[in-house]
Amino acid sequence: MKSVYKHATIVMAVLVALNAQAAAPVSDLSGDSGSSIALSGNNGAIVPTGSLEDRVALLERTLNARLRLQADLQQQVDSLQGEVSELRGQLEQQTYQMEQSQERQRQLYQELDKVANSQPAAAAATPAAAGAASAPAAAANYSTNQDENQAYDAAVNMVLKEKNYDKAIPAFEGFIKQFPSSSYVPNAHYWLGQLMFNKGDRAGAAAQFSTVANKYSKSPKRADALLKLGMLAQLDGKKAEAKTFYEQVIKGYPNTSPAQLAKQSLSKL
Repeated sequence: MKSVYKHATIVMAVLVALNAQAAAPVSDLSGDSGSSIALSGNNGAIVPTGSLEDRVALLERTLNARLRLQADLQQQVDSLQGEVSELRGQLEQQTYQMEQSQERQRQLYQELDKVANSQPAAAAATPAAAGAASAPAAAANYSTNQDENQAYDAAVNMVLKEKNYDKAIPAFEGFIKQFPSSSYVPNAHYWLGQLMFNKGDRAGAAAQFSTVANKYSKSPKRADALLKLGMLAQLDGKKAEAKTFYEQVIKGYPNTSPAQLAKQSLSKL
């Protein structure tokens, strides 16, 4: 924007100089002392006197000077318009990127709220329920390894409490490496997918969601992972692939929240 103001100042200065030049008295424009042209003022206007040829020559030179000045001014105006258009394009691009970032954050926060609301029910499950013949999903995820529980809770708290998403990624990756057989591993992969999606790493997010969907068919997060894979495919313009994922959610997990969202997304393809 500073360059725009600079050019505008130059244009104004040229116009002022032109008006000052037009108002100044001129006694000789030919440069030839033997054939000087006297100029007389007429209500502020410059009227050349002398022979017809000299006056025509003077008028031609004056006209050419005016035309050159107008050409220079037009060039500067075109340059200013180009800079304004470029700035407008940059502003539109930044606005679009900001909207995309806000949308990714909104989707992540929705998932965080869903997980936060489900935690009280999971905490209410007791170890005794884990030994029952028909154990609920929350009890199935219970671990008696305190180190394992603490490591997983620490990673989750980086997201839910500390809001430190950048540190949460290596925390979940470290948990998976340290406890590869943990029942929390599918959830850790899903968290990683969410966090990477929020950072704009679609390929990394798709890899994490695919791990949940393909390796952990009994995970309660599989439906959400399939839904996210459909969303990623849709964002990449892969409508046929997105349709396949949405249909898997609807068919495999009917009457669930992921299935309802899949139906809504499928109707927009």
